[in-house]
Amino acid sequence: MKKRRAGRAFTRRDFIKGAAMGTLGMALYGKGKPVFAGAKADAVPFTAENPESVVVLIRNERAIGAADKVDAAVVQEMIDTAVKQFSGEADAAKAWAKYVRADDTVGVKFTRCDYMRVHTDQAVIDAVVKRVGEAGVGQDRIYAQDGGLPFAKCTALINVPSVKVHTLTGIAVSMKNYINFSPAPSKYHAPSTNLGEIFLMPDVKGKTRLIVVDILRPYFGPGPQINPLHRWNYHGIMVSNDPVAVESVCLNICQAKRNLFKGEAWPITPPPDFIAAADKTYKLGTSDPAKIKLIKLGWDKDILI
Repeated sequence: MKKRRAGRAFTRRDFIKGAAMGTLGMALYGKGKPVFAGAKADAVPFTAENPESVVVLIRNERAIGAADKVDAAVVQEMIDTAVKQFSGEADAAKAWAKYVRADDTVGVKFTRCDYMRVHTDQAVIDAVVKRVGEAGVGQDRIYAQDGGLPFAKCTALINVPSVKVHTLTGIAVSMKNYINFSPAPSKYHAPSTNLGEIFLMPDVKGKTRLIVVDILRPYFGPGPQINPLHRWNYHGIMVSNDPVAVESVCLNICQAKRNLFKGEAWPITPPPDFIAAADKTYKLGTSDPAKIKLIKLGWDKDILI
């Protein structure tokens, strides 16, 4: 982080960044008691393989055109570039082969929320399904669904959420996308600190190979009814294997956008306490910004992070 030169005025950008990080810190490090008796003190993250979690954020100004139309070819290119960067492979086929095998049964879990209507864009879903198929997985063993996805029979899951501030959980990205894997999803609303439980269900635990986030047109305002003024074209795709780190980065972006929109601090409510619990209680990944390596590719205008 660059230091401000002595005598330089405190700018609007400084305010926005500071307020966003302050809110992120409060959200992630608030006090709370463990809520899941099955979480052992010596458990280690099963999705974040390294002490430092990697999140790749790529943006392209051509991803969204007139009338908010998403360019599917640009989205495919963005996803391929992000997955190659994340995997360390120069070839898209080799990159995807690190996460799915020809003998896998793959669940592509996207978001179709009738409540707030911030869906995973079809171009993102299609791009992921295409690459899974090209990795050798038969079409009869690829399940691209929201509700009713047969996760128990899947050997691999690819989490493909949208991004929205949520009236019951604070924010909804990778963690809440699995809520309908539970037979009682309403138990994870208000409070939502136990949301990490879902990732430890026997038929879910350890299956998430990759997270591909649709952050093309996220929603930063309150709900439950969508206000068109609070939907914005961010032109982004995010890739990781750590659902907690993904949630943390998206929270930071949405909080910065809220502050910018209002011209003052506009905290996300309710506080998304489930993020800290997913880290500290359920050991699903890291919420510590110091342990998240954010790789930013492409267009950087109004990146907000």
